[in-house]
Amino acid sequence: MTLRVLHIQDHTIPELSGYAVRSHAVVTQQRALGIDARVVSSARHPATGESTETIHGIEFHRTSRPHGLLTDWELKLPFLRERPMTAALTQRVLEVARDFQPHLLHAHSPIFDGWAARRASRALGIPYVYEVRAFWEDDAVDKRKITEGGFIYSRVRAAETSICRSAGAVTTICSGLRDDLLARGLEPEQVHVIPNGVDADRFQPIARDEALAARLGVSQQRVIGFVGSFFRYEGLPLLVEAFASVLQEFPNTKLILLGGGEDEGAVRDAVDRRMLSGQVLLPGRVPHAEVEAWYSIIDLLVYPRLSVRLTELVTPLKPLEAAAAGKSMLGSDVGGVKEILGLVGCKRLCRAGSVESLAEAIKEWMRMAPEEVRFEVAHQRQEAQAHCSWRAAIERILPIYGGLCPGVIDAAGARCPSR
Repeated sequence: MTLRVLHIQDHTIPELSGYAVRSHAVVTQQRALGIDARVVSSARHPATGESTETIHGIEFHRTSRPHGLLTDWELKLPFLRERPMTAALTQRVLEVARDFQPHLLHAHSPIFDGWAARRASRALGIPYVYEVRAFWEDDAVDKRKITEGGFIYSRVRAAETSICRSAGAVTTICSGLRDDLLARGLEPEQVHVIPNGVDADRFQPIARDEALAARLGVSQQRVIGFVGSFFRYEGLPLLVEAFASVLQEFPNTKLILLGGGEDEGAVRDAVDRRMLSGQVLLPGRVPHAEVEAWYSIIDLLVYPRLSVRLTELVTPLKPLEAAAAGKSMLGSDVGGVKEILGLVGCKRLCRAGSVESLAEAIKEWMRMAPEEVRFEVAHQRQEAQAHCSWRAAIERILPIYGGLCPGVIDAAGARCPSR
């Protein structure tokens, strides 16, 4: 018997985001372990006109955006728009489940996917796993949509706690999120950490892409970089300010900020204010398949996250790619960055929110002897290979599934390392 798992996700590949990368890795690795895993995406995934798509051998069932006089009115209102969106997602899960007949549902945050999973779980009479990657209310605070501790914040927090309590099991991507849920009264045996991982076969130390370096005008220069989405909490304007100080001691240096997002305007303002348009490159977003070439021309990856509740709890994914690619790294001392860098033995930290501390941390790295840098990155890559593969991370969920579907996972022949 093959274990059948229906995943419920906000958005998926081919969208470019850390969320989509993790989602794809989870499903891909589960299929490699002998599980029949398929996906229902919410209406927040960009419409393609197709109700079902097959990408890399995986079935993705799309949810159409709801319509109607009342619905169209609701969709214009923050938070209230999620009611019809969640109803549409629940209905789509039930439609797919009628043919697929899953043994369990696996919902990936945000909370609205968890809501849909709980409703569908009750209708189908099967358990659900809820995966917490961040708390929606904290992200909404950072985006200035709601106020921390306000009415909507408190309602969402209480609702998500309820969803976690009624789930067959809860997983989180890091210890910070697990600790937060335990503080809310969840039982330790119900909440499990399934960390982020990396494909160390794909992300490897490679020769510098000289053609790309020449095109960007960095062939003879050392390059500091950031790869990812430009969220406010990433602290990229702070990095620009620190880089201005670095240039005073190391003028033959460039800064590449690869990506885009909500804070792009503030980043460009910082570049203009410091008159660094010739030293700071903003290439925009690139396909994830091309990111290795960009890693090859960057010498030091910097993760200068600001200290907010979200960054103290949530780990980023990109540092694992950088470690596997054999790149030097440093980050701010917020909880999530410390946790993920610690997994690969990286101890290069600066004080969050401090231009001076960040600038000095970069300068300290710039002063290192080449052999010291080589030793450091080799150790970090070794740790990433040994302990941070996606397969090792996803194997951790097999005992959880086994506890919810006794007999099925063993009959499926999936390897269950802790049994």
